[in-house]
Amino acid sequence: MLKVGDHTVYGIHGLCRVEDILVPSFLERGKEKDYYLMIADADEKGLLYVPVDSEAERLRKVTDRAAAKKLIEGSGEARELDIAGGKKSEPIVTAIIKRNQAGEMMSLIKTLYLIRMRREKEGKKFAAVDEKHLATAEKLLFSELAYSLDCEVEEVQQRVQKAATASA
Repeated sequence: MLKVGDHTVYGIHGLCRVEDILVPSFLERGKEKDYYLMIADADEKGLLYVPVDSEAERLRKVTDRAAAKKLIEGSGEARELDIAGGKKSEPIVTAIIKRNQAGEMMSLIKTLYLIRMRREKEGKKFAAVDEKHLATAEKLLFSELAYSLDCEVEEVQQRVQKAATASA
């Protein structure tokens, strides 16, 4: 069970801080149960209520410092996904973002970087839907890695971009 002040990763909300553990007032009488009151790093204004008993299925531990460092350093070797980009691959990309597993997200980010580079070389635009997915994936993963490494998100982004596109 998480404690107040702990950080966790919660699906598409990304890195979150547990602010409180409480029984929310919006629950029906007789159906009270404990919830985590969390604030997402990406949206400090939004409050998230997550049932404590759903912890195992929806929350995951934050990537630790050593794993974060290894993930960034190995981003160049991350598996490139077999997606075309654009609307055709939207269901696959959306599913990856919803799962929000660090290694899979790194593969998605690398793949989208490479698609963008190829499109630029061909004199074509990077699809708006891919740009949106890349921004979401970067926000979710890079805020987590920056927290783990106690650095700025921009530093993580620069390091990943450099490593992931070095072989292209």
